[in-house]
Amino acid sequence: METTKKTILVPWDFSEGAENAILHAKQLANAADNDIMLLHIIPRSFFYKYFGNKNSAKEIDTARHKMEEAAIDIERKYGFRPQTLVLEGRLNHVIKDMVVDTNINLVVANKIYSYDKKPIESSNFLRHLYSPKFSVPFIITKSAPLHSHYIEIVVPLDHDKKYKEILHWIIYLSKYYKCNINLIKPFINDEGKKKDMANNIYFTKKMLDGSKIIYGIKTAKKKNTFKDEVFKFAENIDADLILIMADKYDNYISENKDGTSVPIMCINPRARKYQSFY
Repeated sequence: METTKKTILVPWDFSEGAENAILHAKQLANAADNDIMLLHIIPRSFFYKYFGNKNSAKEIDTARHKMEEAAIDIERKYGFRPQTLVLEGRLNHVIKDMVVDTNINLVVANKIYSYDKKPIESSNFLRHLYSPKFSVPFIITKSAPLHSHYIEIVVPLDHDKKYKEILHWIIYLSKYYKCNINLIKPFINDEGKKKDMANNIYFTKKMLDGSKIIYGIKTAKKKNTFKDEVFKFAENIDADLILIMADKYDNYISENKDGTSVPIMCINPRARKYQSFY
């Protein structure tokens, strides 16, 4: 029987945004008895292949001290002390290696990460996690949690059969938070997609009813894009989280110019074996 605690990973750049992300991670960690690890990533210099680690040892040592100070400060303010780690390398490679080689089961990141003193969209390196090789979801945040725990979760319905993977996370989140699930479906004209959507709605209702989960279904307005309707709906009900399939990433995050203050959780729909966060 596996007894090792799972760990929630938070990319850490010492910013206020990263601190907001750790507050979301804290909620999830408390509910599921997870550990939290702060990861600071230092760019690997051009001279690394000539001088090796010695050239950057001082920078890494300085960062480690800063990370320990950050952990102490977090413990003073929020009552828990996260693990800390400093690694050198490219953002996407470091994150993927951490997911593959350690007990990481969820990544929670602020929308912007400062890497080599430059602001980087966290989604640019987290999007590499949606691959058949990875089952670890990620959450992108922009602000501190609205509530002390998740109360309202918005789930866009999809006609794609892969959408059903998201139901596992609805059930797990509902188990811990007793939250309301707010389903929203697009306005569809295509008869084939209508049929697939009806099948998914039937399956969704069956799963949620069987788990005694409270939910409601709303139809998006025809005149607006479905993405905009999802964000508007989430903002109007003060939602704590939007759950989407990771392969819908571009529609909801990359192409979203205005953004939303509601955290977005991306789930890999093609994972061969489901992995929960508890």
